[in-house]
Amino acid sequence: MAGLLLAALVFWGTMLFSPKFQSNLDVLVIQNQENFVDSYALAKSTEHFSKLLSESVYTETFLGKVTENYPELARVLPIDREERMKEWGKMVRTSLNVELGMIHIKVLASERAQAENISKTIAGVLANSNNLFVSPNQKIEVRMVNAPVVKSNPGAAAMAVLVVVSFLVGMFLVLAASFYGFILRKDKSQDESASCENVWGRNVTRDSDGNLIDAQTWEIVFE
Repeated sequence: MAGLLLAALVFWGTMLFSPKFQSNLDVLVIQNQENFVDSYALAKSTEHFSKLLSESVYTETFLGKVTENYPELARVLPIDREERMKEWGKMVRTSLNVELGMIHIKVLASERAQAENISKTIAGVLANSNNLFVSPNQKIEVRMVNAPVVKSNPGAAAMAVLVVVSFLVGMFLVLAASFYGFILRKDKSQDESASCENVWGRNVTRDSDGNLIDAQTWEIVFE
């Protein structure tokens, strides 16, 4: 029952408080090869700029360019500067495939169109305004390799895993609490049994009614 209760709470909490949609897209970072004499140096340089652009998504400068191109976002985010950056950090998440120089971007939003539009705007800022974070002499090119894919958040598979894990955690907590209570009761019973031994030179214990009895003759010693 505890497992079912915890699973239900997690399910409804996730449905009520999590953003309803998420958008996923990938952008590829390409660097001009004119200044490089070997592929290793080019790969390391591309890796560096991929990391730089991936982290730049979380900056206030980047957010300013996004809201400039998509004003609707400015009306969704808080007015306070600190709170706005925190909310932006929750809304957008990036991960990096350093071997390919590819940045994966996930956007969480309450509306499907909003998630898609923010994703496209982010890709546009990376493609057209990357000189805000990288010197123009580096000749960096950013391409969106696939259109944003919008789906429910979390997906059916992720929700199923979350509910099952919550159910198992609830069961484990109840079993752990029961086992701990059993150990405490056992220790208390042993302490009481030990305290009843060798009373008046006789080996005694207690019967089912709580009377103190002789352990050998079963005669009542003290009620």
